[in-house]
Amino acid sequence: RLEIAGEASAAGVQLLDDRSQRRTVGLVSGASVDQAQPLLSPLYYLDRALSPFTELRRPRVDNLDEAVPALIDEGVSVLIMADVGRLRDSVRDEVARWVDQGGVLVRFAGPRLAGGSDDLIPTPLRAGDRTLGGSLSWDDPQPLSGFSDASPFAGLDVPGDVTVNRQVLAEPGPDLSERSWALLADGTPLVTASQQGRGRIILFHVSADTAWSNLPISGTFVEMLRRIVALSGAAAPAADTDGETTQTGRASGDPASVLPPVRLLD
Repeated sequence: RLEIAGEASAAGVQLLDDRSQRRTVGLVSGASVDQAQPLLSPLYYLDRALSPFTELRRPRVDNLDEAVPALIDEGVSVLIMADVGRLRDSVRDEVARWVDQGGVLVRFAGPRLAGGSDDLIPTPLRAGDRTLGGSLSWDDPQPLSGFSDASPFAGLDVPGDVTVNRQVLAEPGPDLSERSWALLADGTPLVTASQQGRGRIILFHVSADTAWSNLPISGTFVEMLRRIVALSGAAAPAADTDGETTQTGRASGDPASVLPPVRLLD
C-alpha cells in the first residue's frame, strides 16, 4: 500500500498486489524452427503475444528431454508447449510434479499432438484431427461461440472474425462441459482445462500459429494468454527427490502460502 502522506483521499492511495509482478513463461515447441521463416514457427506468435507483459524463457538446447527440465529449473511460472506430442516418461513425471506444486502448463495442438499425446492433457482426445473436407469435418470454418462463465475468459468479447479450420477433438464425457473454457459454434471445445494439484493444465485445441486458425493473430488471443498467465504464481523449481527445493524454503508437501482473493479492489 502506497499513500501520499497527509492526503486522506482514495486518489492518494495505490495498492500493489501480485499482478504487479511479471510472470516468467517458458516456451518450447515440437516443431523445427526455421530462422529464415519465423512466421512458420508457432513460437513467433506466442512471443509477440506474451512479450509485452511477461519475461520469456527459451531453452538453450533443441532436445525436449533437456529443454523442458531446464526451463522448470529456471523457476518458470507458466510452461507453454506448442505441438509437443508424447514426452519421455522421466520428463513427463517432472512436469507433473511441477504442475502439482502450482505450475501452469499450457499446450497447443498440432500434427504431433494429434498423432498421440501423454496424459498431461485436461481431457482425453480422439485420434487424429478434424479438418475442412476430412472425416468428422465441417463445410465452413467454425467461428467462436463464447466463453464459459466459469472460465477466466468470461467477459471477453467474442471476435466475429476469428475462425477455426482444424482442431483436435475431445472425447465426449460427463465432465467435458465443466472443463471447456471456450467453445466453437458447433459446441466442440476450443480450450479445455483441468486442475491438477495446485496447478492447472490447459489445452488449446488449435495450433499456436495460423495453420489451423487465425486466432493467434487476433487481439483476443493476447487477452486469453494474459488471463491464463494471471492464474499462475511465482512458481518454484520442481522439488528434488527428497522433497526439498533449492530456491525457496517451502517443501513440496507444504500448503500454498498465498490464497487467491475472492474479490480485488484497485
